[in-house]
Amino acid sequence: MSLVETLAVSIGVRTAGSPEAARAAEAVADAFRAAGVQARFQEFPLVGYDAEEPELEVDGERWSAGPCMYAHPTDGVVEGRVRHIGTSRPDGPFPPAHSFAVVDAAGRELARLEMSPFGGEAIPFYSAARHVAAPPTAFISGSDATRLLELEGATARVRIAGRFVPGRTERNVVARLDGESAETIVVCAHYDSVWRGPGAIDNATGVEGVRRLAERFASGARPSRSIELCAFAAEEIGLLGARVYVFEAGIRGDLERIRGVVNLDCIARGERLMVLASPPELLGRAEGLARSLGLTERYETDFTTVARGVDSVPFAEAGVPAATIAHFPYPEYHTPRERPELVDEQRLADAVELAAALVENQLERPVAS
Repeated sequence: MSLVETLAVSIGVRTAGSPEAARAAEAVADAFRAAGVQARFQEFPLVGYDAEEPELEVDGERWSAGPCMYAHPTDGVVEGRVRHIGTSRPDGPFPPAHSFAVVDAAGRELARLEMSPFGGEAIPFYSAARHVAAPPTAFISGSDATRLLELEGATARVRIAGRFVPGRTERNVVARLDGESAETIVVCAHYDSVWRGPGAIDNATGVEGVRRLAERFASGARPSRSIELCAFAAEEIGLLGARVYVFEAGIRGDLERIRGVVNLDCIARGERLMVLASPPELLGRAEGLARSLGLTERYETDFTTVARGVDSVPFAEAGVPAATIAHFPYPEYHTPRERPELVDEQRLADAVELAAALVENQLERPVAS
């Protein structure tokens, strides 16, 4: 059984801090060991969040809404008028997104309605304001956001009822292949999923890709530099596992030895093969390798240095050359329909080949940070 089946079917929904996420960490560690590398856990505390389905009515019509992670609750059902706040700028795969407030007669904001970040269905996501700064918020679909633009002043009734849960823990899974040098290339993916989402594509496929790379590199000659294989926790609530890893590496003096990162996220379904990388030299290398593998002919491609919301970001922010490989977008993203039957083995295998080539390239000649 591949890790896709194990994570998405045998375990299922594995939100950060849940018992299912703990089982997923154990399963990933076992799979890494079976691939020939010893695994350890990097544990960290977090405040959990138990989401509930939001309730939303606009002019008496029930609308679909997805929960915003770490949004504060409303005091029961609140009612007010809809006011358009503004529209974000496009950012890589993120289209312009509309934001709306539900305000009372005095103009006080009671709740917020955010357009789904990729313009599709109303899905669970997290606010750009992050955690304790998130007001009562729900996500609406891209089509409903467009419709709401024409309904300025409509009456909305909203209920947000998520719950903060202190005292939970999470674990990154970390395995190391020692090379001839302590300089390290990190290969990573996240294993958690979203509320009600089995996460077969996002991101059981990425973890399966890292497992295949572990098996490949463990069975070969000792690499010139070391390889650290990581399955990060809590990516879906703000890249927490990757941020903990980078922070700990920094305070322990290990960050300067990390010479490159290759992250796999959503690698087996999607309209385009995407590589999000910085600095430009790393992006150029990735594009050249994709061309040499024939991937730019097989797929519509997107190579960009703009990235947010993926586990390579905390590394890039710390000055480490870092890339994410993905196939994106796809209509089942963050929904309960994201099952293993959607996996395209060709896309998965191609993403792994590109990742392996990029790792080998950086092992031989790291990009200057």
